[in-house]
Amino acid sequence: MELMQLRLPAGFAVTYHKFYDIDPILESDSDWFIENWGYFTEDLLQVVKLNVKKGTWYIPGRETNNYVLFDLGWYPDSDINGHYTLEIVDGQWNVIKNISTKDRYIIKQKIEEWLDEYQRV
Repeated sequence: MELMQLRLPAGFAVTYHKFYDIDPILESDSDWFIENWGYFTEDLLQVVKLNVKKGTWYIPGRETNNYVLFDLGWYPDSDINGHYTLEIVDGQWNVIKNISTKDRYIIKQKIEEWLDEYQRV
């Protein structure tokens, strides 16, 4: 089982990564609980847009106006009926963009598309 491979342009830092290229498996004695639930939780991936100061990359504080975080999770947590939710949020957790789907390849495509878009911002 492999982590989902992502193309990250310069200017971003992966601060958390548990987004695997794997299908959820229904627990044999449950109608909803995912057997491999550890791969389908609310915390799967976080990527932060970096800033540059005096030629050095750094993660800006959440209190700054230019804080941008890409956040991915599975909702509801550990539920076979759930879905991935990808959000771009600011430092106050205001949602800038979001998408929800069960298809991890659509999520991978959106992550890469949005990273390219925000690289220019």
